[in-house]
Amino acid sequence: MQAWHCVAIIAVSILLFIYGTFRNEIEDRVYEQEVNQVVTKAQESLKKETLATEKPELLDSPAWAKYEIILKCEDSEKAQLHLEAIKGASFLKFFLSQVRASKTASELIFSPFKSEFFSEDEYSILQSLFSAHATLDDDKVIQITCRGHSSKSTKLLATLILDSYKTARQQEDSSKPLASSLLLQYDEIQALGEQISSLKDEISAEDQTSASINVEDIALRSELKMLEQELAHYKKILLQIDTLFKAGKPTQEYLSIESITQFGMIEELRNTIDQLQRMLVNQDLDDVVSLEVKKNIETNQLLLKNEVANAIEELKAKTIKAMERKKVLSNRLVDLQKEAGLQNGGQPKFSLLKQLEDKLQSLLPQYQKSFTNWKKSGYQILRSSFVE
Repeated sequence: MQAWHCVAIIAVSILLFIYGTFRNEIEDRVYEQEVNQVVTKAQESLKKETLATEKPELLDSPAWAKYEIILKCEDSEKAQLHLEAIKGASFLKFFLSQVRASKTASELIFSPFKSEFFSEDEYSILQSLFSAHATLDDDKVIQITCRGHSSKSTKLLATLILDSYKTARQQEDSSKPLASSLLLQYDEIQALGEQISSLKDEISAEDQTSASINVEDIALRSELKMLEQELAHYKKILLQIDTLFKAGKPTQEYLSIESITQFGMIEELRNTIDQLQRMLVNQDLDDVVSLEVKKNIETNQLLLKNEVANAIEELKAKTIKAMERKKVLSNRLVDLQKEAGLQNGGQPKFSLLKQLEDKLQSLLPQYQKSFTNWKKSGYQILRSSFVE
């Protein structure tokens, strides 16, 4: 064998070794990728199985216990209102608060739907656990279907729905009706009232003058002028108080405001504290008496602080009362001007104001009648039991 033969054999051997090593690395990487894919698929499958176990779809699954409540109303119109109320956001929020009030009930109803894989708010969960609709056979009949992971939780849910709905109906008032159609009527009335109030403020700000001498007009303007001066005075004091509060000043600083100093027992308390403090400075008191004097100072300082707080609250109350009175007088003045304005052809704003007020006067009695009838409406429980 010649020398070059040996070199060729060695070279080929080295090439085969390099190729083998490279192929092994490629195969290892391919194998690793395949393993990762298998593991990932297995994890996803496990997660889906866990989700299916811990939170089945809130549909008509055979794994769910169902409890049915059948209610019969006076007529189809009342049945529709009860449906709106039971399915409405107002009742659902109230119902959720009732469930949360009981730790046991909350755990029994919500715990199966809470896990590391599933997170949903309790409002949405509760919303999915029961449904309500009118039956096809009789539009006066409402069918409520409750679902749960067990018969115990399902029956508890049904019981709580009936109890909570009864309580919600008892607490309901005309400003917060449960039925959505009534709520829309109330919101329309509120929006109309705000529109009227805003328009009256706008007209009042224009300072309409009357050509004829009217005693009522003169009296209203005179009182409005006094109220404006009074409100300006209150505003000045409240700004002073706000400045002291934001600066974190002690109670003594508030006594520089005359309206506060003259309130209640403030002057008397301040004099008592001054006398007690002079006793500590000017008189040679033994330890027992000195301690008692200090206690009295602290007690009176606390009383003074409370009295200053009461003075501020009274000032706020007077300001609110004056503002409300001003609004009443301004509206009264606008009403007076409206009569004269409409007689003389008037301004467009007076015509618009009358239209809005007429509309409000027609809507209010209609709504009150509808709400009164709704409050009187009841229902009869025809069925309350488990269903297959």
